[in-house]
Amino acid sequence: MSEKSERKALNSKRVYELTLGYACNYNCRFCSIGHARRTISKTTVEALADIEAARREGFRTIGFGGGEPTIRPDIARLAAAARAAGFETIRVQTNGNMLSYPAFARRLVEAGADYFKFSIHGHTAGIHDGLTRVKGSFERALAGLRNVRALGARTSVDIVITKPNYRFLPQYVERFALREGVSGIGFIYPIYEGSMRVNARRLGVRMTEALPYVREAVDLARGMALDRNIIFNVPYCLLDEGYHALIPGARLNLKVNTPVSVEEDVFLGSRGSKVAPGACARCPRREDCGGIWKNYAEVFGLSEIKKAK
Repeated sequence: MSEKSERKALNSKRVYELTLGYACNYNCRFCSIGHARRTISKTTVEALADIEAARREGFRTIGFGGGEPTIRPDIARLAAAARAAGFETIRVQTNGNMLSYPAFARRLVEAGADYFKFSIHGHTAGIHDGLTRVKGSFERALAGLRNVRALGARTSVDIVITKPNYRFLPQYVERFALREGVSGIGFIYPIYEGSMRVNARRLGVRMTEALPYVREAVDLARGMALDRNIIFNVPYCLLDEGYHALIPGARLNLKVNTPVSVEEDVFLGSRGSKVAPGACARCPRREDCGGIWKNYAEVFGLSEIKKAK
């Protein structure tokens, strides 16, 4: 098999993550995207070219992300282009606001989008709305989730772990897996950049303090047989081995195309963004983990990283 054929075979099992731009209709307290980047975006022509290139490269799954991709006037056109190109899965990462409008939700699903990852950051309106700084955002997210599920689309939810929500992660699983029928949950430890760094004292929580609730939530989700449970941005050594399969590690199985860069083999922690303290030296997973984010260490230090499990 030629190198090109091997790459296409590999890409058929990977995700092509197309970040369309950084504009957003929310201003979340934990967002890691600085305000200066919010004006940066791809043009429709550029995005259409990226879609065609990704399909030629063998990708079968494409994800549209941001920012908030649903506020783009061309999002349905891009989804339709992905369907016409032959993508098997067309995923949209969203806060759900625009999808709360039934006509818009139907237009996007009929255009080709069949999988929606909702960013919902609490099991109640009080928690979620407080973090997004948009009153009513929780109810609109729920409406959007229900709208696309009724149209036959697959749904999952992601939660960024913060001080207001971490004690309620088991209740979050119950709310969205049991009552709303999502197929997966992503537990995301935040990156301490942008607004999250500014609000670190108010929102930040040590990993060792939050992880008991993460474990309880994951165990509950496993009992519900969800097909996607992922724990992002946490070193392996802070979780027992039974949870390691849920940590993507530093090397992600996707290609990321943004308005400012393209990463063929994404490796979180490259370009000096992670630090590996002395306790990491003998860890068998050091290469896959990369250590702990420097911006986290600047807030909480390195004392939690003690030994590999």
